[in-house]
Amino acid sequence: MITKALRRTSWLAVLLATGMMASFALAGPAWAEVMANKKCLKCHAEIKDMENVVAGDFQSRSNKAKSISVMVAPGKNIILKFTPQTTVENVPGIKALKKPIPVQVTYKKEGSDLVATAIVAKPVIKVPDSQLIDAKGLAALVAQGPAKGKYTLVDSRPPIRFNEGNIPTSINIPFPKMPDMMGKLPKDKSQLVIFYCQGFR
Repeated sequence: MITKALRRTSWLAVLLATGMMASFALAGPAWAEVMANKKCLKCHAEIKDMENVVAGDFQSRSNKAKSISVMVAPGKNIILKFTPQTTVENVPGIKALKKPIPVQVTYKKEGSDLVATAIVAKPVIKVPDSQLIDAKGLAALVAQGPAKGKYTLVDSRPPIRFNEGNIPTSINIPFPKMPDMMGKLPKDKSQLVIFYCQGFR
């Protein structure tokens, strides 16, 4: 009787321990999950496969606490420490970061702190005026159509945005997939190619 009861208890303990280990194993990826704003993931899906990365909108900096705050979701800010060794790209330095510049921060854990090792700010894109087309000029081309107007109009937004609404005659080549979708562009290198998106900084 005692032996059977002990065996049952032992098996129950084993089952409980196994169940707990399985639940921890399932929870593991959630702990390692990248903290990224959905807006960032729409164009940079590769971020979700990266470890120790925070991606979102820069919110604030505290020189006293040597920390920055990055918003990854409405009402959810991640606080990261920075050090003199923290590298910064596309802006002169940490002090040049302003709300709400999108940033991608690589970090390492030091105790309970997340310490930024690298901060990449969304770059400022400057397009020469000679390479821009206004709405009136684009409307005139669209009225002619691609064959007569001799143009290719590329919507570089994510497919979900393209499907919600797009400029007539445009084709969808999302920015992150451009290297894989170059075959959609005209073989004639002299043909006019026009890109549009949701805007840039």
